[in-house]
Amino acid sequence: MPHVFRFGAIVFVYLGASYGLPAETPDPRLDDAVKEIALLKRMAADQDRRIASLERTARAQQTAILAATRPVPAIPWKTPEGWAAVKMGMSRAQVVEILGEPQSTDAVIDRQTLFYKEATAPVGHVVITDDRVSEVTSNRFRIYLPSQK
Repeated sequence: MPHVFRFGAIVFVYLGASYGLPAETPDPRLDDAVKEIALLKRMAADQDRRIASLERTARAQQTAILAATRPVPAIPWKTPEGWAAVKMGMSRAQVVEILGEPQSTDAVIDRQTLFYKEATAPVGHVVITDDRVSEVTSNRFRIYLPSQK
């Protein structure tokens, strides 16, 4: 009897292979799901690129805003603190170190006047006699240190 079953199984396999057993048909929902997953992956990758681009733009704008809001360093001769730092007896080099280079100078023998001015109005001047500050005047900041004679 086992031979009959074995023979029947061989015949069944042969007939199934020659006539074709009904194969499992692919589920169209599975194909649709695979296509949708692929589409979602492409959309996610596109959104990642867009987000990265937006983040770069935002960082660039933040950097520009921070750069624009940083205070511009004041020119010393345009501040009262700069003029108040100039003292009698200082050398010309010390004055230039504090106030910066003058816009113009006037020299007569041993007396030199350093003029600090804007385009239209003078800010002040420093008189140097024998390489020492002898007078400091800034009308804008109401500073006047007269020469001591």
